[in-house]
Amino acid sequence: MRHCGRLFGQLVVLIISLHLASCTPKLGSNVAPLADMSVQGLEQVLETPSGHRFQTVVFAPDQKGQFPLILFSTGNFSSPDRYREMLRPLAAAGYIVVAPIHLDAEILALRPKPKAARVWRTRNEEVAFLATEPEVLRARLRGLGLEIDSSKKALMGHSYGALIAQLGAGAIARDPDGQQPNRLIADADILVAWSPPGPIAKTIDKKGWSTISVPSLTITGTADILPGFIDNWELHKASYAATPMGARWLWVGDDVDHYFGGKFGRIKPVSSVIDKRFDHALQTTISFLNFHLKPHLPHSHPLAQSGVSISKDK
Repeated sequence: MRHCGRLFGQLVVLIISLHLASCTPKLGSNVAPLADMSVQGLEQVLETPSGHRFQTVVFAPDQKGQFPLILFSTGNFSSPDRYREMLRPLAAAGYIVVAPIHLDAEILALRPKPKAARVWRTRNEEVAFLATEPEVLRARLRGLGLEIDSSKKALMGHSYGALIAQLGAGAIARDPDGQQPNRLIADADILVAWSPPGPIAKTIDKKGWSTISVPSLTITGTADILPGFIDNWELHKASYAATPMGARWLWVGDDVDHYFGGKFGRIKPVSSVIDKRFDHALQTTISFLNFHLKPHLPHSHPLAQSGVSISKDK
């Protein structure tokens, strides 16, 4: 279904919200600055080989050069504009972040709403296509003096999007039609999953995550529940526990909920305590990315602080 006409009209709000020029991320006073690059944003319509068209938002350093790629999948009903506080600092740290606007995004206001099976299929299709680094996107970036370092690629997502990223990293789930395709993105180097779902009946169980072999970081909190879907926050650790030991990191924040109090996804004012924990989680994410994708840099991993625990495989 070609919906780009409607999509362009309804993305005016998104484009306004992506006013990024020369804007350096602001972090809590107790956290050292993450980067000193400013950030720029752009939008690009892409089309997969099957004819599916979708909009992609890119956050990138406002500086010429070659940078690793992060493919980011948003949570259910959300869109990249609601993750600016997370994605802009990643770009400022020296990464090209590419985030598709999935069909379930509320900003698209599609009527009728796409069925769940179609959303599942197109979410996976979009991320897999972006992983090929489509030439139209590379050309757009080259026009800004930006190049993707094809040898360094991270998969990242939040909630529903975290599961999509996990599939690209080698997890196996069951499609709505009962098939269990292998959606491994072979050249993906690492995985970052913020609040990944636990086992889902008829979709994925613990065994489904046992095939992830890339280094992974999982982020969750003791208030990370979604009543009726995830009633115990520790379910978010299921994929971490099921992934083979080797290079796993786990970040847990006290009183941190599914959206860090409204820092992203369902945006609203955030308490200073949660704001500092968000900054720490973000700093941990960038340290994890740098450790695996920028080994030439000096590394100082964030230490656990009051209200935060970090676990790593030995």
